[in-house]
Amino acid sequence: MARKRRRTSLGVLFWIAFILFVLVVFLINRPQIQSVLDNTQLVEIISERFGGEERTVRDEGPPEIEFPEETEEQPDDEPHTAPTDPQADEPSVAEDSPSEEPEAPEPEPDAPETEEPAVDPDIDEPVEEPQPEPQRTRTARLYYVRVTDDGIFAEPVRREIRDTQAPLTETVRALIDGPTADEVADGLLNLIPDGSRLLRASVRDGVAYLDFNEAFRFNPMGVEGYRMQLKQIIYATTEFSTVDRVQFLIEGDQHEWLGGEGVYIGSPLGRDSFS
Repeated sequence: MARKRRRTSLGVLFWIAFILFVLVVFLINRPQIQSVLDNTQLVEIISERFGGEERTVRDEGPPEIEFPEETEEQPDDEPHTAPTDPQADEPSVAEDSPSEEPEAPEPEPDAPETEEPAVDPDIDEPVEEPQPEPQRTRTARLYYVRVTDDGIFAEPVRREIRDTQAPLTETVRALIDGPTADEVADGLLNLIPDGSRLLRASVRDGVAYLDFNEAFRFNPMGVEGYRMQLKQIIYATTEFSTVDRVQFLIEGDQHEWLGGEGVYIGSPLGRDSFS
């Protein structure tokens, strides 16, 4: 009986020594064993075959944890369905590195940022109409007729007229319009026939070529009326330094005589033509 107990004790000691030997060998060769297990995937094969997920080899240290890649997880209680969006099947493109956005320039201290008021597209903003520029004028000398006991004379008056790029045309047309009410009250007359119009005007070599309509040819005041209407035009036109004489035209044509009774207009006329 005592011999049997001693055999049992020796067997237990043998197995304890064997287990300690195996444990020491395992601890010494743990890195190589772990590498072999990882390369051969022995643990996964045993787990799949026997349905167990427990680790067969336990280390004294904590087990290594492998972090899975981040993927979208769906709830377990809902069935997995394919996305309805056709663009969802396209693989997502991972960015290698975050895009570098340019830094916004810092505002200068003299120009602080101000928030612009929000504009409601449904509200019509009032449109400011451009204000007309003040009309420029110039002073012109126009000539009208004064009748006295001593005779008929061309008398100058000062008039503010529009300052345009055609000052000669503007002056003659203002003259045809006639004297103002105050000038008429002062006794001035306009002997240029009613309905007269200046059609064209040009200056060349000191001669102003003035083209009038047909109404300019007939004056009810007779010969003296013809002479005074020509004087009014000649005197007002020769106020310009570039004009010495005037050539009268009727509807674009040059005529020898003005009116049936006859006043010569076949050549350029100046102030000295009626002295």
